[in-house]
Amino acid sequence: MDNYKAENQEQEIDLVSLFFAVAHRYKQMAAAAVICAVLFGGFGVVKGMLNQRAIDEAIANGEEVPRTSAEQQYEEDMVEYREAQTKHDTDVTSYKQQLNQNEADQVRAQFDIDNAQEYIDKSVRQKLDPYNVYTSETRFYITTDYKIMPGMDYQNPDYTSAVLSAYNSLLTSHESIITIADQFSMEERYMRELISVSVDNDTRLLTIATYGEDADEAGRIMDLMLKRMEAVRENIETTVGDHNTKQVSRSDSTTVLTWLRDSQQDTRDNMTGLQNNLTDLQNKHELLEKSIETADQDLAAQEKPAEPKQSGGVKKFVLTGFLLGIVVVAGVAVVRFLMEDKVCVSEDLQSSCGVGVLGTLANAASKSAKGMDASLNKMEKRPDGSADAEMTRLIAATIRNRVPEAENILLTGDIAGDQLTALGEALKASGELDGKNILVSGSILQSSATVSEAAKVDVVVLAADCAVSTHASLRAQKAKLESFGKKVLGCVLYA
Repeated sequence: MDNYKAENQEQEIDLVSLFFAVAHRYKQMAAAAVICAVLFGGFGVVKGMLNQRAIDEAIANGEEVPRTSAEQQYEEDMVEYREAQTKHDTDVTSYKQQLNQNEADQVRAQFDIDNAQEYIDKSVRQKLDPYNVYTSETRFYITTDYKIMPGMDYQNPDYTSAVLSAYNSLLTSHESIITIADQFSMEERYMRELISVSVDNDTRLLTIATYGEDADEAGRIMDLMLKRMEAVRENIETTVGDHNTKQVSRSDSTTVLTWLRDSQQDTRDNMTGLQNNLTDLQNKHELLEKSIETADQDLAAQEKPAEPKQSGGVKKFVLTGFLLGIVVVAGVAVVRFLMEDKVCVSEDLQSSCGVGVLGTLANAASKSAKGMDASLNKMEKRPDGSADAEMTRLIAATIRNRVPEAENILLTGDIAGDQLTALGEALKASGELDGKNILVSGSILQSSATVSEAAKVDVVVLAADCAVSTHASLRAQKAKLESFGKKVLGCVLYA
């Protein structure tokens, strides 16, 4: 699967996370609403008194009654009415352009899924049991007439390595593989996965290994490879030089191939990622269609402002102030949400940063939440800390099973040092990672020590906290770690 290129993509806004980010400001919104209601109510009282005085003076002097704020508002509403029509046309045009791009993206995504499914359906290697692989292996010892001439300044060149290289090249060539694939009515690319040819110039050994769904298939492929070896020998002797081949051994057995297990899992993960991407595109397509429908409905519902009636009173100003207080606080919360770019939920880490979530633990804020905050956390499906011990064991077990061969594991991230240390100790205490060395170090973007630690480990686990970690930081940490050739297994998220 291609490396994630989040830095070249526009970050989608998670509306659910945005809603909860605003909802958690309920105390500030209530306070602001009350304050603004009092201020606007007082303003309404004063304005009403001034307007009434102006009207009384105009009547007493026989002058025209001054225009009310409602009449002035009517003119402003007419301007907004025309602006709403223009905005509708602009928005609908933009939505349709996005729809066209989305449809093209869906076609490409479906094409990728079809290709991946075809490979899964036809690949023999994908169907093999990695814990019980039928294998046939044959070794040959290759010799030439090369001899070291004692006392001679000039020595004949030893072309044994060239012979080995020629066998390796010809046995894995298109002509060789397609010849064998035709015998099984199989495409060349699938047969190539069942054949391995390797050479060792130091020992002068040529090793051929074949795999199959059963012992008979693996053996038949090996027999055809041996025939092919005889077929190319004359060509090698003509172009490279005379040589002798001696079969050292041939074994037919079953074996465990962990690399095959990992390869099969990568293929399945790739298919899941492609299907999820298509689902996201389809959901976005529906959202865009609904946006166009909503824009059309809003325009249809837009009415020309009616002539203003004489109204006013303190109630309107109180209500206006109350609503304005809520809107201001909510608006500030929205701006902060968009500007901070903090990680909100585990689901967006894979799509935005290309990092899978190994597990979610409760952060300090979630553990101490009470009342309305606790209820909002529950609705948001944030952990409350009661299941952290079991989740820690699950995370440790996941790490152990994902990378059983890893001996040294680096735990790093941009969270507080004591929080990171506590996580490392909890993973060790779970008992799932006995025998493995867990190194804990701060963010690789801020700590030079982490750069040194990264060179010592086999795999890296990131840690992030919704209260402090941002998508940009996680992407930068992942990119830097991968630039050192280190695999980032996933992320432990505190929410």
